[in-house]
Amino acid sequence: MSHTTYTPRFVDCQTASDLCPIEQLREQAESGQLVLRFSALSSNDSTALIARLSRELSEHVVFQSRFDSDSQWITILPVVSQARILEHREAIHQAMAAYIQTCTELIGKYEADALPQEWTADDHGEHCQFVHASSGQTVEAPFGHLTHIDQIDPYFFAVFVKSTSELKPVAELIAHDFHDAARILETMVTASANISSI
Repeated sequence: MSHTTYTPRFVDCQTASDLCPIEQLREQAESGQLVLRFSALSSNDSTALIARLSRELSEHVVFQSRFDSDSQWITILPVVSQARILEHREAIHQAMAAYIQTCTELIGKYEADALPQEWTADDHGEHCQFVHASSGQTVEAPFGHLTHIDQIDPYFFAVFVKSTSELKPVAELIAHDFHDAARILETMVTASANISSI
């Protein structure tokens, strides 16, 4: 399973008023991770700026990536578009159903002490990570029963999708494991997709 690594681009500013126009920011962020480094941005101004940029850069995720006494960093990261997600909605439904079914089956077998030999298990608190010896399929399964999409951990979903060969069309939507998977799950929730209807 490969993980794409992006080298961030940095833009140094004092306050939000030093930022370039939104179209220029969008263009700079399209090629990958853009990190705005502020030397004099208050916590309130940071919160307001993140909210504004999130509205204006709807095909990006905007979040605070560093906060200390010397500087505040705000990261802008392009994520999979809602249009692409909706275009692949059926495949995503199938991937969610496969994730839930696989989690349920593996947890059941693990708790019954009947896990097949080809699976390894690493129990760590509220989750158990299962890895298939030959395929490398990786399933981070919660011990609690999944009943709704917003209970699915975005990163765990991304790892499952990327390690399951049959789910390649969905895996191709995910460049940034956590952030793209979170956008996919949020979009499906907004579209009123419920696990019980999968």
